[in-house]
Amino acid sequence: MSTFSSRTAAIWESPYGPVPPDADLAVLGSGIKYLPPLLWKSRMLFRGALDRIVKKLTGDFPHTLGRGKTTHPLFVLKSLPNPAHRVCPCSSKDWGARRVIRKGCRLEYTGQITERDTFLVESCSFNLPMDSAFTNRLFFLGRVPEECIETRDS
Repeated sequence: MSTFSSRTAAIWESPYGPVPPDADLAVLGSGIKYLPPLLWKSRMLFRGALDRIVKKLTGDFPHTLGRGKTTHPLFVLKSLPNPAHRVCPCSSKDWGARRVIRKGCRLEYTGQITERDTFLVESCSFNLPMDSAFTNRLFFLGRVPEECIETRDS
């Protein structure tokens, strides 16, 4: 089999379709609302992850029940091969987080400003499920600049 036909077969046999080239997300700016996981990068922030699913995936996400809030933000810790991502839920409550996104941070690509300190609940991290019912609900907020992530002493 030739190299060309092997590459072509790999693209068409991929469950996620062809991998797009690196998109210049800055061109889209604040117009980005939904972003397919193929374009996710570390430090991206999303809102809309259903608490009941996050709790099922992590086993112990400490979300607050019964207050009408049923979702939490997700933070991309790192990208893994074939497109997969390690993510963690975020909270406005400090559940013993080691890292926090500072209030007033201007997010890359969208220019949105964080309204409050956002604690990364890394103890409840998980691999993002490749389930469109989960990922299609996630609203892209932007990418957190490294200087907005504060590491605290344990």
